[in-house]
Amino acid sequence: MNKQVIILLLEDDPTHASLMRKSIQDYNRSIVVDQVSSAEECFDLLKRGQNYHLILLNYDLPKNNGLKILKRVRKEFAFKNPVIMLIGIRHKRFAEEAKKVGATRCLIKTENFHNSLPIIIEDCLRAGPEINERIRKYQPHEDLIQFIIDGQEVEGVKGETILEVALRYNIKIPTLCYHPSVSNYGACRLCVVEVTKNKKTSLEPSCIFPISDGIEVKTASEMVLNSRRMLLEILMAQYPNVEILKKIGGELGLRSTRFTLNTNGNKCILCGLCVRVCQEIVGLGAIGFSQRYLHREISAPFWDLSEECSGCGECAKICPTGAITLEYIDEKIRKKRSTVAVKCDGCAGYDNKACVVNCPTGALGVVPLEEYLSKHKISFNAELGELLVDSLEQEAEGENGKE
Repeated sequence: MNKQVIILLLEDDPTHASLMRKSIQDYNRSIVVDQVSSAEECFDLLKRGQNYHLILLNYDLPKNNGLKILKRVRKEFAFKNPVIMLIGIRHKRFAEEAKKVGATRCLIKTENFHNSLPIIIEDCLRAGPEINERIRKYQPHEDLIQFIIDGQEVEGVKGETILEVALRYNIKIPTLCYHPSVSNYGACRLCVVEVTKNKKTSLEPSCIFPISDGIEVKTASEMVLNSRRMLLEILMAQYPNVEILKKIGGELGLRSTRFTLNTNGNKCILCGLCVRVCQEIVGLGAIGFSQRYLHREISAPFWDLSEECSGCGECAKICPTGAITLEYIDEKIRKKRSTVAVKCDGCAGYDNKACVVNCPTGALGVVPLEEYLSKHKISFNAELGELLVDSLEQEAEGENGKE
């Protein structure tokens, strides 16, 4: 980037803004950073027709939803250049949603995200140097690990798994139980790869196998493909109505299974994603594994509605097979709740109180339905709104009957 580049940084925290500005300009003095602290200031500058090469948009603005700002930037101002969303680590599940509405890249704000920022910017603005060179600039030499995937020399950082490095290099490995927003579990085994280390070769789950210097990884060898096909045949027989299994099977050349089909209609493959998102992201742990062996399943404690469950819908959103649905949550949980939190674009797009439960300062509160309905009418989720109106009418009829 030899020519001058102008970036618009939307960041309300002056300390973070200063750190980001310093990190960017220490990396490349030709970058000019215009910093604003509110969405209004951002839109004012865009209305003036300033030719920004890139926008850095902080998701965690206190009074503005980052996704809504991004939608407006893309729609109203027809901003075609890259937009990088800066997302807090507790909200990293929203990175997928941000990309859907126009974010070019999403950067999770971990402890050293300021150091990673110039790399992401350079990557967005031009092709730039090879990825291993960019990694090397911002990692201690002793933390860098070099190895081979499918004949290609790759580079990762100490603590990463084979799957994480492969995904960064756009090397496709099928998964069911993996999601970047939660911890790795290694349940489905579809991500197995062939690993050769010290002249010994074995099949290993790539989502939990840590990288190390000198290993050689094959992601589509005959041994790997045979293992995946066998596992997929078993899964397709046990869960014949799960669409994602049919899709992966088609990619592996499987159209049917030789095993007897299970007809109970169960779609839960015990990947554990719903359990982990409830524990690690929502922070409630309202569901978990129960029983053992063939009877193992996921349920609330004592198979009853958990008082801990907020009805946020994150378990349904992350479920890869459709075993948990928002309709089920509406029927079993939301109809029994008498409070609702304000509308937000997160948590599967449904009204919920997950953020209220987890707010460490008590700044967010749950309001009575009557108060919320009178102030906001039907401005939140329409299906839930109709449900709440019906429940209030029934309650009013009951009180009139008593009179």
